[in-house]
Amino acid sequence: MNESFKILVNARMKKSTKGTSSLGKNAIPWLFVFMWSSGAIFVEFGLHDADPFIFLFFRLFISSLLFWITMFILRTPLPTTSTEWLYMMFTGLCMQAGYQTFYFLALDYKVSPGLLTIILGAQPILTTFISKEKSNITQWLGLFIGIMGLVLVVIDHTAINRFSKIGLVSSFLSLICITGGTILQKSIQANQISNMAIQYTSGTIFFSILLYFFDQKINWTPMFVFSLFWMVFVISVGATLLLYQMIKKGNLTNVTSLFYCVPPITVIFDFFVFKNSLTMLSISGMLLIVLGMILVNRKGKWL
Repeated sequence: MNESFKILVNARMKKSTKGTSSLGKNAIPWLFVFMWSSGAIFVEFGLHDADPFIFLFFRLFISSLLFWITMFILRTPLPTTSTEWLYMMFTGLCMQAGYQTFYFLALDYKVSPGLLTIILGAQPILTTFISKEKSNITQWLGLFIGIMGLVLVVIDHTAINRFSKIGLVSSFLSLICITGGTILQKSIQANQISNMAIQYTSGTIFFSILLYFFDQKINWTPMFVFSLFWMVFVISVGATLLLYQMIKKGNLTNVTSLFYCVPPITVIFDFFVFKNSLTMLSISGMLLIVLGMILVNRKGKWL
């Protein structure tokens, strides 16, 4: 009798643990979207007191320092071959340096944030084409519905007057960098702590070189310090670690489709922080994005 009771209790405990684990995994994508979407708000605050390249330099420098310290404490192994080192550094240049640099250049050359967001919103489709992962008709339908919703969300904030060819080229280079970096990241099977330490270090070196050639100003106000803190701990450490883990364990099409959710969530943040109102067009776009996400991730794999 006692033995049967123990077996029953153990079975229920295992079922409960499995349910909790599944719930945690399902929450990770939405936690990532929330964290990643908040980045634009804190960048907006931070850029009031610092120029872009020096802001990015300190963000990556502190992030890389944190990961190197963590590696030392945990005694995390480093890559053993030069090929692994070079691969991680190149991936870091795509994800941390190239994407950020061309993003700011596009804005500097008069490409509106809305238009740039639309261009970057093509990442899920571009990733699916390049990575050649199998996607069914339902997923393709979801991808296109999602990008249509993305267009509706940003169209209210888009003021397409005129922009230079350099700005347009920079926009597409930004898209290529984050798409290429995401695909490269999928092939990295090393420990994520050492991987991110190396990637952030390569980004830090890149921006330190830019600082040598460009005069950048910074004002250490409490708001800038808090913005830097948020971008380091929430975005560079928390959100990026979640993204890399999902890329490593999940399906690229499913993971990159999460970026559809970033603009509408940012619009909601914008509404509460800066009091910019939501229009029916934006709300309609958000609903399309949710529908697209459901179709893309039907029986999908996040982790």
